[in-house]
Amino acid sequence: MSKRTSVFKIILFLLLFAGAFFLGSAYVGIGHKQDGSVSFDDVLLTEPNLFENVWEVVEANYLGEIDKKEILYGIIDGMVAGLNDPYSEFFDPEEAASFWEDMDGKYVGIGVEMTLKDGQVVILSVIENSPAKQADLKPGDIILAVDDHDVAGETLGEIASEIKGEEDTPVKITILRDQELKEFVLTRSKVVADSVFVNVDEDILAIGIYRFDDDTDRELVDKLALVDLNSIRGIIVDVRSNPGGYFDSAIKVADLFLADGMIVEERSSTVPSEKYYAVGGDALEEIALVVLINEFSASASEILAGAIKDNNRGQIVGQKSYGKGSVQIVEQLSGGAVLKLTVAEWLTPMGVNLRMEGIIPDVEVVNDEVDVDLQYEKAKEILINNDKHL
Repeated sequence: MSKRTSVFKIILFLLLFAGAFFLGSAYVGIGHKQDGSVSFDDVLLTEPNLFENVWEVVEANYLGEIDKKEILYGIIDGMVAGLNDPYSEFFDPEEAASFWEDMDGKYVGIGVEMTLKDGQVVILSVIENSPAKQADLKPGDIILAVDDHDVAGETLGEIASEIKGEEDTPVKITILRDQELKEFVLTRSKVVADSVFVNVDEDILAIGIYRFDDDTDRELVDKLALVDLNSIRGIIVDVRSNPGGYFDSAIKVADLFLADGMIVEERSSTVPSEKYYAVGGDALEEIALVVLINEFSASASEILAGAIKDNNRGQIVGQKSYGKGSVQIVEQLSGGAVLKLTVAEWLTPMGVNLRMEGIIPDVEVVNDEVDVDLQYEKAKEILINNDKHL
C-alpha cells in the first residue's frame, strides 16, 4: 500500500459521474482525448440510451422497493470492477468498516489474510492464536464457500464481511486443499494480531513479520530494545506468508537493515518515478542476515526482500515470492465508502518488476517435511557457517 494511504480525499468525480448516470444522463465525459485513446464520450455514444432505458424499465416495472443509494453503490462498484484489476476495489460503508478493522489488526473473525489469484480466493496467511490457526487452516487453501454460500465472483471485501460476524458465533468455511474438499466450522472471536514476533534462538535473532501495519517499524524497534544485539551472530527475518500492508512501514523496516543504497522505485503513468533510499545509523546494519520468503510473500514483504537481495545485504532463502508489486491508494469517500485503486508499481534496486516477476531466492528450499522447517534450518545453517559479521 502506498505511502499516500494516510491522505484521504473526497472523490467528487466518482459521485458526480455516478449521479449523472443515476439521473438518466446519456452523455458524460470530458471530450475526446488528444492522445487518441478512447474517452467516456466515445463509449457512451456507441450506446447513448442504454443506461436510461434500463433505468426506465427498472423504475417502472421492478417488483419491490428500489434503494437508490444501493443502486449508486452498485454503479460505482461496477465501474471499478470494469478495470479487471483484483486489487482495485470499491467498499460501501459497511464493507469499508470491515476493511479498516483489518488494517488495524483488531476485529472479530477467524484470523486469515486473503487474496484473489486466478479468480480464486486464496488464504495468504493465518494469524497466530486465531480460530483459523487452531482449526489448521493453511496458506494456499482456496476458500470456496462461507456457510455453504459459493463465494465465486465476489470481491474480497464481500467475502470478508461474510466471514466476520458477532463474537462466539459459528461460521462454516469450505476450502480446497491439494484437490480435496474440506469443511471447517470455526467460532468467531476477537483477533488482535501483533505484526512482529522476536525470538533469540541460541545466538540467532529470529524476527517474524506477519504483515506491515502502520506501526510495524516502531513495534520492531521496541521489541529489539529487549535484545542484547552484541551477543547476536546473525538475523533471520521471516516474511513467509506475509501479505504486505503499508508502504511506509516496509520502507522503514528495510532501512533498519541497510546502511545505504536504494530500497525500491515506485513507478506510475501519471507522475515521475520516485526512488527511496536507506539512511545509515541503525544497529542492525552490520549483522549477517537471511530473509525467508515463500510463494505467499507479497507486496510490502517483497519490497523488503528485494532491497536486501539487490543491495547484497543478505541471502534470500525459500521459494519464489507471490509477485504482487502494485501500489494501491486508499481514498475515503463521502458517506464512509472507500475506494482502493491501483496507481503504481514497484521495481527493486536492480529493476525487477515485482508485479511481473516477484523475488527469486538465492537458495531455493521447499518445506516438504511435516515436522521440520527446512527453510528456517537452512537459514540457521547459512548464518552459523558465516561465523562473522558482514
